[in-house]
Amino acid sequence: MDLVARATGAADLARALAASRDAVLVWRCTDADTAVAAAALTGEPRHPRLGLWLAISAGYPAALAARDVKTLAALVGLSDVVIEADEHPRAHAEVVEALLGGGPVTLANEVATLDAAYNRPAPREPVTVWAHEGGRLVGGGQSLGLVASGSDALGAWRRYGA
Repeated sequence: MDLVARATGAADLARALAASRDAVLVWRCTDADTAVAAAALTGEPRHPRLGLWLAISAGYPAALAARDVKTLAALVGLSDVVIEADEHPRAHAEVVEALLGGGPVTLANEVATLDAAYNRPAPREPVTVWAHEGGRLVGGGQSLGLVASGSDALGAWRRYGA
């Protein structure tokens, strides 16, 4: 399975999905909040090949990202989410992944301490959570490296694969 990372404006999301062809599009919005822009797809058919690229920061912690992922998984369907962070991306991804489960979460790592936290309901379909670390995507027991990159009418893209 390959992932294609691409950043576009909200108006170009449908074209970016089509351009990803056989890979999962992991999308970041350049002109609006990524989660809000993806939610605009609510009235359209579910997108099983859509993922999001989310940048964690002090103003957008992993727990909030997990809530957005859970909500978007229910509204539009998501298969993957990539977590980017300046420090400890795997720890942030661990928080997001744990909060996508159905039960209470008790977890302590470099970035969060959770005690019996809930984020219900769990997504109906599994969402693979990846950490962007050292130019690779790490998650779900896999590691994907950059296998190709380029640019087209929509802008720059990067393809990650095994």
